[in-house]
Amino acid sequence: MRFLTITLLIIALSLTTSCTKQQKEIEIYSFSGENDAVMINNGVIIATEDLEKFIGGDLTFKGEEPSNVKYYVTKFYYYKDGVETAILSNSESIEGTTKGTKISPDLGSSNSEDLFYANDLVQINKSLNFSVSGFYMNGEKFEYSVVLDVEKAY
Repeated sequence: MRFLTITLLIIALSLTTSCTKQQKEIEIYSFSGENDAVMINNGVIIATEDLEKFIGGDLTFKGEEPSNVKYYVTKFYYYKDGVETAILSNSESIEGTTKGTKISPDLGSSNSEDLFYANDLVQINKSLNFSVSGFYMNGEKFEYSVVLDVEKAY
């Protein structure tokens, strides 16, 4: 379902840009990655001359998924000149209950005029990262991170 939504978004964006008098350049990148604990799939970056759209994709845990979570943060970021730059960050916190939550597999989206390297997205390959961290209801901490592979799709 998520893949269908992304595909339809790409088609709609392509049709919109091709129907205007002045065609604007569009670049589409996909990203994914995994380590022994987590996988990120179906991530997409769409860039035009005046807008960059970042779609975080889907989070899957290998093995046992953290449950009974009191607080967590998911974050996409990259490094530019050695400085960490956040692209998209989400958090959830459970207060005043003895039952925790699970981490959402849907990682959300963000858009801006300039999320990346002044429209030079090739530079984010091997620099785009994802992390999820937080605390269980019992106070125990968890943290997982992965470097993502970025490929130009269009």
